[in-house]
Amino acid sequence: SMPADLVDAQLFGHRRGAFTGAHEHALGVVRSVDGGSLLLDEIGDIDPRVQPKLLRLVESREVHPVGQSRPSLVDVRILATTNADLAQRVREQRFRKDLFYRLNIVHIHIPPLRERRLDIPPLVRYFLHLFAIHYGKRRLRMSGEVMEALMHYAWPGNVRQLVNEVQRLVVLAAGGSHVTTERLPLLGRSDSEPALPLASRETVTLSTDQPLATAREEVERAMIVRALSSADGRVTAAANRLGISLKTLRAKRRRLKIDLAP
Repeated sequence: SMPADLVDAQLFGHRRGAFTGAHEHALGVVRSVDGGSLLLDEIGDIDPRVQPKLLRLVESREVHPVGQSRPSLVDVRILATTNADLAQRVREQRFRKDLFYRLNIVHIHIPPLRERRLDIPPLVRYFLHLFAIHYGKRRLRMSGEVMEALMHYAWPGNVRQLVNEVQRLVVLAAGGSHVTTERLPLLGRSDSEPALPLASRETVTLSTDQPLATAREEVERAMIVRALSSADGRVTAAANRLGISLKTLRAKRRRLKIDLAP
């Protein structure tokens, strides 16, 4: 949302007097992290007029501060993130093709939260602990019913939305009490994304490079979650579906942290 020339000065720095209001020399963000890491968040939204200078940084490790006659060398590790489809923006000529390929050296795709809902319990547990300490509610606990509801929600806002929801639950909960579904208005909002069935995950993707114990846990966790969902939360029916005893299922749920009910 910033003007291109202002983004230019913020990123690459400027000399005093280079433009109106430039009363002092400024290193800029890039040169200030020389020798470290530079995170470019939402790279897909950067102004096309700034992209050539960013390409020069990636290719030659050079920046040209506004008002400076010669470029400066920098040594930074570049991490770029985006929610946009950069390949599509390249096709639409909204993002430079050469910059796209220079940045796309190591590509890490993070699926939306609704496609990795087994990550929800540990995320909720972490942020619940964090906010409970912050707001002085260390004894606060979350019921299994709430956790089940959170796992069924589609989370159109991904992890940011989840964090905000957990924070709101902690703020509204009485100290030392349990968080209940009464404090969970997202379940009844008509404008929310539709809830997804917990049992929709029918396959588990494993890597042959991961430890055997980790692979076994992923398969067990997915199968237990699916069995519990198919049995509408009835533990005995889920155990029968899995072909294990009720005691074994309870032990596995505790070990794999599937059920966070008190």
